[in-house]
Amino acid sequence: MAERVATLGEAERAEVARRLPEFLDEVRQGAVERVRAKQGEPQPWEEREAVGDVLLPLGPSLRIVGAGTISGAAAAVAWLTRREFAVRWGPQLEPTHLVTALAGRPDAWRADVAARLAKKIRRANDPVAPLALALLRAVQGEPPNHDPLVVAWLSAGVVDDDPLVGPLLPRIFEAQGAGRTLMEERATPTPTPWLALFKQLLADGRLSRAEVIDGCVSRFLRGGDAVDLRFFVRLHELLAPEPHEVAARTRDYLRLLPTAPSTVAALALDQVRRSGPHDEADVAEAVDALVFRSETKLAEAGLRWLDQEVRRAPTLAGETASALATAFAHTSYDVQRRAARITVKHAAAFEAGAAVITEAVGLLPAELGAQVAAVFGGEVAEPEAPEPFVPVALPVVEKPGPFPAPSLEVNEWDLHDWVKSEQWLAAFVEQAGGDRTALRARLEPVFDDASSRLYEMKRWRDVPLWIAALAKEVIASGSDPDIPEGTGFSVTGEKEIDVPGRAFTDLTKQVWNNLFRQISKLGASEELVAAVRDGLPASPPERVERRLPDPRSVSGPHMFLLRRLSELYVALREGTLPPVLLATPTSMTGHLSPDVLVERLEVCAAAGVEPLSADLQQALLRLPRRRDAEAAERAARVGSRAAASVATWLAEGGLPDPETGLKWGYGKHARDHDFREDELRYEATARLIPVLRAEPTGHDLIDELLREPSSRRGDGHGYAVDWWPATLPSHREVVAVNYLPHLLYQWNRAGVYPAHLVALTQANGPVGEATALVLAYFLAAERQEAVRSLLLMAAREDLDGEAVGRQLGYLVRRTWFETRPLLKVLTEAAHQGAHEQVWEILRVMTPMLLPDEGERPTVVHSELVAFTADLAVRTGAKGEIPAVTAHAARGGRSRFVRECARLRDLLA
Repeated sequence: MAERVATLGEAERAEVARRLPEFLDEVRQGAVERVRAKQGEPQPWEEREAVGDVLLPLGPSLRIVGAGTISGAAAAVAWLTRREFAVRWGPQLEPTHLVTALAGRPDAWRADVAARLAKKIRRANDPVAPLALALLRAVQGEPPNHDPLVVAWLSAGVVDDDPLVGPLLPRIFEAQGAGRTLMEERATPTPTPWLALFKQLLADGRLSRAEVIDGCVSRFLRGGDAVDLRFFVRLHELLAPEPHEVAARTRDYLRLLPTAPSTVAALALDQVRRSGPHDEADVAEAVDALVFRSETKLAEAGLRWLDQEVRRAPTLAGETASALATAFAHTSYDVQRRAARITVKHAAAFEAGAAVITEAVGLLPAELGAQVAAVFGGEVAEPEAPEPFVPVALPVVEKPGPFPAPSLEVNEWDLHDWVKSEQWLAAFVEQAGGDRTALRARLEPVFDDASSRLYEMKRWRDVPLWIAALAKEVIASGSDPDIPEGTGFSVTGEKEIDVPGRAFTDLTKQVWNNLFRQISKLGASEELVAAVRDGLPASPPERVERRLPDPRSVSGPHMFLLRRLSELYVALREGTLPPVLLATPTSMTGHLSPDVLVERLEVCAAAGVEPLSADLQQALLRLPRRRDAEAAERAARVGSRAAASVATWLAEGGLPDPETGLKWGYGKHARDHDFREDELRYEATARLIPVLRAEPTGHDLIDELLREPSSRRGDGHGYAVDWWPATLPSHREVVAVNYLPHLLYQWNRAGVYPAHLVALTQANGPVGEATALVLAYFLAAERQEAVRSLLLMAAREDLDGEAVGRQLGYLVRRTWFETRPLLKVLTEAAHQGAHEQVWEILRVMTPMLLPDEGERPTVVHSELVAFTADLAVRTGAKGEIPAVTAHAARGGRSRFVRECARLRDLLA
């Protein structure tokens, strides 16, 4: 098409250009007529969409024809950039085709089109940019002065023998956005494309060093942040200006010292220092600018230069006394200390500026001010008194409120809330044994049209689906067509299934994928499908019951809940519902009063109905953590099997605490590894490995619930998490262990959130490493709910500060969390009354986060040790922290070492 357009004569071009609008109208009208014939009266947006669908594949051809035939340059560019042709997701016009189509047009006309098209560029990835650049290279004219053109050219990458290098490369020093586009360019170890091009052009003599140095310096002087200027700093470093080249630009480099980004200021200082000697006025100006900066390194560099210059030329001291006074007020103690030392060291030279120094003595900390005042006099600042600490009382722990009464007054959305759902289930069971007509009338407005595809689903994973099924069974009994037990790969027995591998090796990948999809549709679990795919032996899945997922495809507490709901559904359909549910909580924590449970057992016994098994086992788990001989005796007198189980449970004090915990692992080189105890540093993607071991209880569903969770999670894991604390309200550590696979990397997955931490806080039972990690995670995430939870656990005296500190240390060392935000939330907790508990956290966490051997301490390390020392003062803590003592013993004058020494002495 492009070649044909290029060969058209003037008359032919004019005829095609004249017919183009008519053709477009015909295309649009045809598309509209087709959609009207199909839909009758389509909406305006449907007509536009139909037209767009027809024009989309024609876009490149229409753009070539229009650009190659329209006579005016402005009109041709308008045609090329029409929105209906230039759709991002449609086929794009190849730049070479456009160049070919315009090859027969006059050079001046093509240059005009290229310039006009270039001015249409608005951003680096503008669809017009490749066309404009191709035309500009073809016509080799002067590109327009347009910053987005330069940015688009840079973004497109280096092109061999590019004719645009000459006119556009000098403009990068002025074009807005050029530096940010090139910010990833590096000179080492090997120059990346654009820096390599500069190096080659300089070597070939096509660019002068003076031109490039001036370009960099002028760009620095124009201003910008460190990211904007990063490329130009690296280009300047690549040039490595000679002293004579710097000398000619000394005034410009000096102008950069006060306000340029730190990387640019450091570069400028290095050039100035290399090009001396300098006038005393220039030195004084430079030092003044440097000590005024907030960056410690630059301020100290200025003071070191001052020290050398005063030693070389003592007469300079008088002009630089004001710089020392500025340094006295610096926010960095290290800068203040260096300034005081220089002042005392060159006291004789600074006599000329003694008045300035004397007046500024009060800006120094007391111990440094005293050293300077001993020589120059002046008023020393009062020693900084520690902030008075007034202990704040921990919050009062309020008693959990009573569980609300059973109620059917809910909407569909309410059924995602565990409290509303428990209320509904209790009310439903109570009323299902009474007037079904009245119950149907109450359920129909909410559930008649709810979950319209309910019976098309083979598995019901969500609580609202089960509740909708219960309601629909009352509204229209027998509506469920049912799924036979044992569907698909549901088998019983303990024999291992041997999956034949070699027999299928000749199948194509497409056939394999289709086979796996069909196996999955038949009801096979994710684990079995994976085993078949990999040719591995697989243990048989557990028996699949009506509408229930494979237990291994969902989390343990979720499966326990689904079994309760399935049990109710089956009992409703078989007419065996009890008159009352046993497991409905009596407290908002999910706990159940033993006396109320016995009363419910008595109601069931009076009706001659044995309670449902899953309901009974949930009721047992919701009993308080204590023996209750009186309630046990009452339960034993009821006479039912369920009552006997309750009596034994109450007499023995309930479920013994399982063995719980966690291990930290990581993935590396496609394999899983465990962190060693001494291996603190983050290796790759951290992984939490739950530990849960419990003795058999004799209750099948409780034993299933207490199985150790996998550290891996599938798409079905981590649902109904809101229910979990109320499932095991007396064993929060078991709940926390089940949280672990869902704590890290929650993006686009079911996860654990602050509300779940709050529920753990309100529950009972021992606090171990898993609960400590959940609390630590949300503290590190700076969530206010975590601060509140820490305070409440401290008030209840069930906070394991050492475990929390240990897990905080691991989170910072092994994941993306950082120390400084963590210090902020711990400070807040300490100020609100938990100072003693925060100290216990810091005693373990601080040594874990100190610099490793060979690692240089940072400001954050100093802040951590300082905060730990402040808490030691407030709590009167004693007892050595060996890691702190070791750092203090290394000596030195840095703030980090001084803070370590202060903490060491406080703990001695």
